[in-house]
Amino acid sequence: MLKLGLGKYRSIVVLITLFLVFDVGVLGMTFVISRQLTADAISINLAGQHRYLVQKLAKTALLIDQDATQGTFDSSGRSSLNEVKDLIATADRFNAIINTFDGGAKLPDMAEELALTPSQDEQAAAMFALVKELWAPINSEVQSLNQPKDGHRPDVGPLLQVLIPNNLNLLASSHLLTSRLEALSAAKAARLRAVQMAGMAAALINFAFILYSFLGQLRKSDQAVERAQRETEDILRTTQEGLFLLDPDFRMGSQTSHALSRIIGVEAKGGENFLDLLKPLVTPKTYDTTKEYIELLLRHDVKEKLVASLNPLDCIEISAVKPSGAVESRFLQIRFNRVLQGNKVTHLLVTVNDITRRVKLERELKDSERRVQDQMGMMVNILQADPRQLQDFLRAASDGLNQINEDLRTASPTTGVSTPRVDAMMRIAHRLKGDAAALQLEAVSQSLHAFENVLQELRVLTRRSSEDLLPVAVRVKGLYAEIAAIQDVIARIGQVRGVVSVEPPKPAHDPELAAQAFVRQWRGFAQQLAQRHEKQVELSYQGLDIELLNPQLRDAVNTTVNQFIRNAVVHGVEKPADRKMRGKSEAGRLSVYVSDQGDGTIELSFRDDGRGINPEKIRAAAIRSGRIAADAAKALDARQLTLMIFEPGLSTRDQVDEDAGRGVGLDAVKDLITRLGGRIRIGTTSGEYCHFRVQLPIKVEPRDDHIDAPIKEVA
Repeated sequence: MLKLGLGKYRSIVVLITLFLVFDVGVLGMTFVISRQLTADAISINLAGQHRYLVQKLAKTALLIDQDATQGTFDSSGRSSLNEVKDLIATADRFNAIINTFDGGAKLPDMAEELALTPSQDEQAAAMFALVKELWAPINSEVQSLNQPKDGHRPDVGPLLQVLIPNNLNLLASSHLLTSRLEALSAAKAARLRAVQMAGMAAALINFAFILYSFLGQLRKSDQAVERAQRETEDILRTTQEGLFLLDPDFRMGSQTSHALSRIIGVEAKGGENFLDLLKPLVTPKTYDTTKEYIELLLRHDVKEKLVASLNPLDCIEISAVKPSGAVESRFLQIRFNRVLQGNKVTHLLVTVNDITRRVKLERELKDSERRVQDQMGMMVNILQADPRQLQDFLRAASDGLNQINEDLRTASPTTGVSTPRVDAMMRIAHRLKGDAAALQLEAVSQSLHAFENVLQELRVLTRRSSEDLLPVAVRVKGLYAEIAAIQDVIARIGQVRGVVSVEPPKPAHDPELAAQAFVRQWRGFAQQLAQRHEKQVELSYQGLDIELLNPQLRDAVNTTVNQFIRNAVVHGVEKPADRKMRGKSEAGRLSVYVSDQGDGTIELSFRDDGRGINPEKIRAAAIRSGRIAADAAKALDARQLTLMIFEPGLSTRDQVDEDAGRGVGLDAVKDLITRLGGRIRIGTTSGEYCHFRVQLPIKVEPRDDHIDAPIKEVA
């Protein structure tokens, strides 16, 4: 059953209902009494006709009798026919009225049958019965004259004998009946006026109650509305958020919070198009995405939770102008919530917050966490690294940075530095990056990678001025600071331990070769690279104890092996699925062997069982880099093409990342070995292996560049 929630309007509805009931009652009673008054009026009229008809009947009968006495009838008696007819018509009219009063007939001039008054009142009925009684003998005599015979004069004597003694009584009875009917009608009219007056009074009283109740409710409603408006104004004035309603036409509501204009940095007015306000604050892409997002929210068939994460204005950066004229960057968060009426979305409630402080705090926290993680990671890596290797790296890094700094200091103010010197800087940076990565000094490795990017940009310039060297100098300064930080950490760790060395204890149960610090470092570096490139590798070592070599030779062997590992994992070793298809083990095998040749030299042998060197890839890379023309490249044989892997800036890789793509690694190895007076031989078979053999003098004596031709096979 339907229930009407009338609430505060219940009393008004009840009063209006009573008012309508009173009106309907008064109208009903007025209608009934009015019909009765109509019937009374007809009854009075008919009763009045009785008196007239009685007098007319007596007059007509006397005229007929007088004519007969004076002999005015002719022999046929037709001269008095008209009077007789008139006499009979008068009697018929009298009879018709009596029948109408009895309810047995309706007069021709009556529009409808009515319950006439004599039947509704005892006195009137008695008077009417007396009239009928007096009229009956008169009517009988009149009816006997209805068919006169020709040649006979009408005899009205009997009629007059009855009519004359009853005439006055009949007139008096008709008069009394008429008076009684008039009195009854007057009483009904008075009753009708009383009903109407009572109805009007009741209606006015009821209306007064309705008006009083309505005005009371209206006053309460106005007070509630005014109170709600004041509260809304207080909220909009004091809230620190930007608040407003947004309609389906992207129009802002008439009321907005005072903080809105301050937060967004421009004046926001009610009724303004929100997208027009937003357009100069965001990028075109964000603007278009925001419009689509709002349109989605305004569709009732799209769930709000599903699109909430798509809000493009959850965190946007804007530029605001301060009163002083300075421009500041701020971050805003604009969120939308649906306003529903039933299941239909009518508006969106928009909330705008200035989250600049929160974003800056989050960034500072992330920077702080990153610095802490970097420092912790550095400390962990320093604790795990071999002290001698770490000291060798720091010394090599200092020497390399000093060399680069000297080149920058002595650069020409107009021409800057030459391309060979830039290539030398890139070799130093690449070699140090490889050594840092092998020691798992990620922060330093990433800094050196960024330094390579700067040097690469410098290298492609055809003309270099002193201003172009400024980014290089800034990076060098930062690298100096990072090296100094590592040295400071080492010193602090040494103070805590009470010793300078930070070498971790070697497990007594490990084989001697596997326990060597360099071998552990090489294996860790190989696994790190393999994991980064989704590959698997195993590294084995045989030969001398590297720790026994002099520092410069030990550093050269370590740097060379690190670069060979990087080159093998990135370029040579296939992914496990590809190796399995070729019938190889899923893990690539890297073999390192260092031996004393007995002639004052040592030999470093490095072999991987990867895809080998592909001369055609080298040919394509040389043409792509513009190093050699296509026609000239076609004339080169496999030996000449293989030698080109040591050329600076040549790489067979299409994309540059942290590990490869610049063509610097083998160039740095060649430069290092050449400076130490060593030599390199290469053996390779496509799809099977690649083998580097490096000979270095135990006593280092700088010599000119010398690289043997590559060989097809290595014994």
